[in-house]
Amino acid sequence: MALTYPLSVADFWGKLRMAATSFYLNEPQQIDRTAGGTVLKASLGESYWRGTGVMIPHRLDDLNGYEIEALLSVVNRAGSTFLCYDTRKPYPSADPDGSILGSSTPTISALNANNRQMNVTGLPSGYVLTAGDLIGWTYGSNPTRYTLHRIVKGVTASGAGTAIGFEVAPFIPSGTTTGTPVSLIRPVVKAVLEPNLSFGAGQGVIMPGAQFSFVQTMR
Repeated sequence: MALTYPLSVADFWGKLRMAATSFYLNEPQQIDRTAGGTVLKASLGESYWRGTGVMIPHRLDDLNGYEIEALLSVVNRAGSTFLCYDTRKPYPSADPDGSILGSSTPTISALNANNRQMNVTGLPSGYVLTAGDLIGWTYGSNPTRYTLHRIVKGVTASGAGTAIGFEVAPFIPSGTTTGTPVSLIRPVVKAVLEPNLSFGAGQGVIMPGAQFSFVQTMR
């Protein structure tokens, strides 16, 4: 059966065995300096997520290592996309295994006009969101767009389960609407591999782990 894109976490990202990884927000900028020494900083576009991955070495007889190489080869094709999440921060800090959130279905209940603050309802009573926690959702269609944000300052949900007025980075994209479900457990972005995939060269019975970098795509 052929794979469909974007590859789900179960089909690709969840199968990778990471030795090291990075996942960070990148904002393209231009910096100039006036004759008087004033620094002028300007944004050149929307912020987007980037990251890197280094797989653990594997033995020549380790079939999972070859499965990962095959999947990376497929994802490396032009037009291939996949869903990924920050493996260093899969859960909110105050809910390290997701059990407190349980089957709750949080949704966006209000959006501030500044595109930085939002309310989320449907949380457990007193649920704690900590600075640095990740929150994501989808919006739009043809294609569906995946957006991911870090919470800037912690907030505790009310007794009714609403977290009010917390700020996120990057800015909330236009097209986001109230009533949209949000994900706090392994929130994902859609990404593509950058053209620097490396499988390395093994010696003896040990193969080095593949290395790659990726960047968020909105297509």
